Amino acid sequence: MGGLTYSTLRLREEGGAWFAQLHRPDAGNALNTAMVRELTDVLARAAASSATVLVLEGLPEVFCFGADFGAIADAARAGGPTAADPEPLFELLRHLAHADLLTVAHVRGKANAGGVGIVAACDIVIADEGATFSLSELLFGLIPAVVLPFLIRRTGFQHAHYLAGTTQTVDAERARAWGLVDACGADSEALLRAHLKRLSRLSKPAVARYKAYLRQLSPMPEQTKSAALATNREVFEDPMNVRAIQRYAEEGLFPWETAPQPGPPDPVTGTAPTTPAFTPAFTPAPTPASAPATSTPASTSASDPAPTSAFTPEELGSPRFRAAHGVTRAYVAGAMYKGIASVELVTAMGRAGMLAFLGTGGLSPKAVDEALGRIRGELDAGQPYGANLLSSPQDPELEARLVELYLDHGVRCVEASAYIQPSLPLVRYRLAGLSRGEGGEVRERHRVIAKVSRTEVAERFLRPAPPELVRRLLDAGHITPGQADLARRVPLASDLCVEADSAGHTDAQNAYVLMPAMSELRDRVTREEGYAEPVLLGAAGGIGTPQAALAAFMLGADFVVTGSVNQCTVEAGTSDAVKDILQDLGVHDTDYAPAGDMFEVGARMQVARKGLLFPARAQKLYELYLRHDSLDDLDARTRATLEQKYFGRPLDTVWQETRAHLARRFPDRLGEIERNPKQKMAQVFRWYFVHSTRLALAGRPEHRVDYQIHCGPALGAFNAWVRGTPLASWRQRHVTAVADHLMRETAALLGRTLGARTGTSHDTAK
Repeated sequence: MGGLTYSTLRLREEGGAWFAQLHRPDAGNALNTAMVRELTDVLARAAASSATVLVLEGLPEVFCFGADFGAIADAARAGGPTAADPEPLFELLRHLAHADLLTVAHVRGKANAGGVGIVAACDIVIADEGATFSLSELLFGLIPAVVLPFLIRRTGFQHAHYLAGTTQTVDAERARAWGLVDACGADSEALLRAHLKRLSRLSKPAVARYKAYLRQLSPMPEQTKSAALATNREVFEDPMNVRAIQRYAEEGLFPWETAPQPGPPDPVTGTAPTTPAFTPAFTPAPTPASAPATSTPASTSASDPAPTSAFTPEELGSPRFRAAHGVTRAYVAGAMYKGIASVELVTAMGRAGMLAFLGTGGLSPKAVDEALGRIRGELDAGQPYGANLLSSPQDPELEARLVELYLDHGVRCVEASAYIQPSLPLVRYRLAGLSRGEGGEVRERHRVIAKVSRTEVAERFLRPAPPELVRRLLDAGHITPGQADLARRVPLASDLCVEADSAGHTDAQNAYVLMPAMSELRDRVTREEGYAEPVLLGAAGGIGTPQAALAAFMLGADFVVTGSVNQCTVEAGTSDAVKDILQDLGVHDTDYAPAGDMFEVGARMQVARKGLLFPARAQKLYELYLRHDSLDDLDARTRATLEQKYFGRPLDTVWQETRAHLARRFPDRLGEIERNPKQKMAQVFRWYFVHSTRLALAGRPEHRVDYQIHCGPALGAFNAWVRGTPLASWRQRHVTAVADHLMRETAALLGRTLGARTGTSHDTAK
């Protein structure tokens, strides 16, 4: 050990044991990059030496206080990266658990956040009776992602979950009862010496062989590491969390606290009192359970309004929705076709306790199967997720195959889109989840959120499943007689998502008119059918700002569904080129264009327009289809324009590609199409819609003007709202950060609105 010097550690050696003292007294022994690096180096050297024990100690008042908030605040002010690479810390903790020597944590004073991770990773933990342990991360929107895998190994899931979820401080005796501490007492030095005396009898080969066996007995899976690192990076890159950290470091205020206002001028000096500056450099410990969470004014006059509670994002919307779906917030990220609502997007939301739907439209059953497998592998049991089920009247076998996959994978919730009438596969999914409880009540394992924009369609979902479809399913053996009987007691949809003007296919409905009409319809059908509880109503379309979200809740929405704003996030499964376009859109930069999948009937969809020719070209193709009966009717100039500017190849080549596709997918329809020149023309024109989608997803720069990008004006409103903030760049927009920002600011807006009406402050953390 001779000659080793470190900036954050103090080293010494006694017999066969090495001692490393964490020594950053000016920063509360906070972890920084240098300390992690130096601890890793000491551990490696000790393991390679003849030492059998490495003892980690802190200062008498603090063992280790976790992340260096002061350094994060400094980086934020300088415009530099605020998130340190979490992998070195994870590997340090893994080496503490697996190194070829016994690691001992001697804890005095406070251990918080990452400090608890160091403690949990050690083989033996000795604590002074005055030591305390806490995980304060959630107070700032953070997650102890790197700590929890090691803490759970020591304490079990529930104790670790309680410590992280409540952010409460526990004492040494309670930590010992939970398994985090092995021995504690008034004289921890004496306890440590007694343990070291016994450990000194062990040989290096025996200890190394024993630890090698423990590595095999209790390995740390790479999947666990990947999840921990991804989650850590996500929360430490979240601009809202960074602002909360910076505010705490600079002002000493927790996210939910407001800055104290100056009091009346001092009668002697004539100046207002000031609050002393407070610049902690470390992660703060949470308030002990026995202490009040906030200070109380020394006195209030009788005329002062009574203090009121701040609104939180968790209080918005319906508690029944949150309970039914196992989510923390009444907020849903809706599906976006072609996997734009990606595995990454769905799992990020699920890990945050929020519901998102995989965008299965346009994906093959094989791709959906693989995606669902990945989602199940990345989410823990009980974490929410769902998948889209798109009405496919022209390809009912595809819809049936998707339902088979959802049943095989145990998908608990589907988002039913584009339905006019209930289909057999959709009804099968809903009814196959029904069972009877011990008290005779209906239990619903499968939930259907039906997206509707017309009252006549909504009523079909509000009623029980059509009896003729129930009989067909029963005859086919897809449901049991008991499920067929229960089908009469429940609506086909457990929830309705009322979709106003939105991205993609849209009826361009007005939310202010549509929501009250749907609410009245829902209440009437509930009375007529005698349901125990009404179907829950969600609102979608146009939700990109707190004002829009609050308007939806005030209109009676039990939950809100976002779409366009999520397409411009890091996790969205589209190209960077598309996201670059989307982040610059304004509220007037969208347009309506014909929908390729319903081309012949003139259905329309909402798409991005700014800098793109797709809307105009799509409309031109539809006008040509209306005016002509076949491709042969096109004049030479028009045909040349289509081939050179729209399709980039001869129309005959386009037809050959289209014909090959039809022969594979719909061979029974090919003959009819070939005999009907108008249908053939429609199929050729449809090719452009498929092609333009592929160009956008791939981000082909030479074909940028032809990108087909489904988008509503909600994204333009969101862009204007976050202009001048870190979220102005899509590279800072994680889907969970967008959700959190929207819901927090909606709660704050509700508080301010009610406060303005009552003269009472309802401010919440922003």
